[in-house]
Formats: sequence, C-alpha cells, structure tokens
Amino acid sequence: MKELLINNSASMKTVVETYIIEETKDLIYDNEKLDQWNSLVAELGLSGQTQVVKADKSPIPFLWMNRALVKVFEELCPRKTKIEEYSKTPIPVEALSLASLSKKEGYFDKIEVWYNDENPDPAIVGYKYTQGSGEWERNWYADKYLLARWSDVKATLEELTDRAKKLFTLRRTNELKDSIKRQQRELEDLEIESNKQFGFGGTGDGGVSLPF
Repeated sequence: MKELLINNSASMKTVVETYIIEETKDLIYDNEKLDQWNSLVAELGLSGQTQVVKADKSPIPFLWMNRALVKVFEELCPRKTKIEEYSKTPIPVEALSLASLSKKEGYFDKIEVWYNDENPDPAIVGYKYTQGSGEWERNWYADKYLLARWSDVKATLEELTDRAKKLFTLRRTNELKDSIKRQQRELEDLEIESNKQFGFGGTGDGGVSLPF
C-alpha cells in the first residue's frame, strides 16, 4: 500500500509550464541590455514597440496569444476569474512569481486565471487593453499574453491544440444532436401546434368560420 501511495504521488505531481520568450528574458533583469533595447527602439523610430513597454520598465516578455491560441485555451479552460479571486487549486510559486513580476512592471491591465471546473488545468493570462470603452469591448480587443499553466500532465502547445480540437468537436456534436432532436420534436408537434393556432375548421369546435 505504501508503494502504491508513493507511485500515485509521483504520477500526480503538478507540472508548471512558463511562457517567457527567450529573446526578451534578459531585458527583465539586465538594465544594460534594457537601456540598449530602448535606445535602439528610439533610434529606429519603432513606435509599435513602445506599445509593449512602459517608461523605465521592461517590455512584455510573455507569449502573445493569437486568436487561434486564445480559442484553444478558451476551449480547454472556459471559466475565467481575476487572479485575486481564484480559489480552485493552489497557484504554484513559479506562476505566482510571474504574476508578481507583471504587477511590478505594470505589464497588464488585468490578470486572470482560466480553468475548467471538471479538470482545472489552470492558465494565467494577462490582458493589455487596446480599445473599447465597455468591459466586454476591452476584454474582446485586448492583447492577451500567456504567463503560465499548471497541470498533472506536461503538454506542448501542439498537444493542447489537438486536445482543444477534440473537445470542440465533441461539444459541438452533442449540441447539434440536441438541436436536431429539438427540431424533430417540433416537426412532430407541428400539426398539433397548427390546430391550436387555427382551430379545427368548424365553428362548433372553436375553429375559424371561413367566408366560403
């Protein structure tokens, strides 16, 4: 029994994956390289690059999520909550340290934890607002960055994408089957519904008396 518990403990070990871009990692802590980066950005007139950095801060070093990657994580982790309010599972130290860095550097307007109720596999996502005035608009248009995720199983982004595709296919198949069933029931009840709407044709049974 003791050996079984040890084996279970090992197989259930939480794996933390972080998504810092290798090329920008040094800019977080190396002030000399950060000064050089800022100098080159200014020299070249790269106005777009100034959107990913605040004055005296390092540029956002995390993986930018394109629409496809956002869809992958929304499929795998449909629940979203502010990191301050997340309470489903402990957030590992490695992930907390990246959230702490993000707040100190002012990278994001909001940080959320995305997860799944049945099998959490949470991910930390940072939002950088770009346009929109309402909450929904700001969230929709925001640039999103993947900081970290943690799970019982290590998986590449390609594996996560395949998993999301399978979940999407299964979910949409079930939704479409349910829709077909509802439509079939409505079709079967169409004559009954017609009788309710227009009566049975005679004045004695509540139907409409036609002028011919």
